[in-house]
Amino acid sequence: VQDIQTDEAVGSEVDLTYVTFDDGVSNFTAYAGRPLVINFFARTCPPCVSEMREFEAVYADFGGDVAFVGISTDPRKQDAQILIEETGVTYDLGWDPEAQLFAEFGGFAMPTTVFVTADGIVHEIWSGVLNAADLTAKIEEIS
Repeated sequence: VQDIQTDEAVGSEVDLTYVTFDDGVSNFTAYAGRPLVINFFARTCPPCVSEMREFEAVYADFGGDVAFVGISTDPRKQDAQILIEETGVTYDLGWDPEAQLFAEFGGFAMPTTVFVTADGIVHEIWSGVLNAADLTAKIEEIS
């Protein structure tokens, strides 16, 4: 997968808005000053579902020193909400039903995770499953 991953967004600023689950709008720049992990997921993606609990555990381990945003690409919001309830994730969440943000980051496979430095620059885009140990190692690269 890494051989075909596009890196066009690497090195770019992460000044992009997204829709929150309460129908508000937020921007990734709101997390400036902390490393940021953006994880794209969908309920119909078994690897996405399997890694969400590990992401939640790593998020808790970092205790707020690293920001996490999960972005659902599910076309129906209720599907995403069911998955969020099932996995128990508590980090910030957004919804990208037409996968526009996913495309902005060059995503092509699910799950896709974007690693952003504290100064708001995309450091790496990873398509594929990450376990807790690999996720922690990638976060340490940007911390």
